[in-house]
Amino acid sequence: MKELVAIVTGASQGIGRATAVRLAKDFDGIALAARNGEALKEVAAKVRSSGADPLTFSLDLRERESAEILVKKTLDRFGRIDAC
Repeated sequence: MKELVAIVTGASQGIGRATAVRLAKDFDGIALAARNGEALKEVAAKVRSSGADPLTFSLDLRERESAEILVKKTLDRFGRIDAC
């Protein structure tokens, strides 16, 4: 079976949060990125309860190295990225 993996930025609130929870119904792994680590824990629990495996990143994507970390660690964990 093909596992689908998505990266969702701004995942701690608003549209990013709603997108992460919705994608969890169709994707196997969801990488969640936002600056608010505490709120990401709540989103990760919702993603998990919808059937996807969450991977959280509390970081600021305005910093170049943050984007590199997000992509590298997502690939390390899931082996692919299908949507972002």
